[in-house]
Amino acid sequence: MASHDSADHAAAPSFECILCGICCSIYQVRISREEAAVLADHMSMEFYEWVGRFCDPRWHDSRSYLVRHEGGHCVFLKRGDDRRTALCTVYGVRPSSCREWQAGLDKPECLEGLRRYWHVQVDENRQLVGTPLALSRLQSFLQSLA
Repeated sequence: MASHDSADHAAAPSFECILCGICCSIYQVRISREEAAVLADHMSMEFYEWVGRFCDPRWHDSRSYLVRHEGGHCVFLKRGDDRRTALCTVYGVRPSSCREWQAGLDKPECLEGLRRYWHVQVDENRQLVGTPLALSRLQSFLQSLA
């Protein structure tokens, strides 16, 4: 990230997912029967056993299922030891709506993740704003993902 006039601004990077899990906490994912079958198979479970354990019983649509939330987020989200990051435990076979989600500085969920976990905000010029330490920590983290 390039420095600008002030030590507390940095150019916003080409934005990739920062693994904050905010989107997985806000949205409850609807999946097709086919996606549920793939997930059940991936987890070596019988289909209806999987549905009973991981789907919201309040959802009454025979064509789809709603993935359950537990602890305030998707049941498949695991928060990292650092509490800043979260990983999907079924990432390789995640539902299509999760695969299609694109993180970005235009997404309120991503802005919330930057604010909540990195103490960084984005100004009207799409510059990252925070203390030099916060910006440095975020920069190091982003480089570790590359």
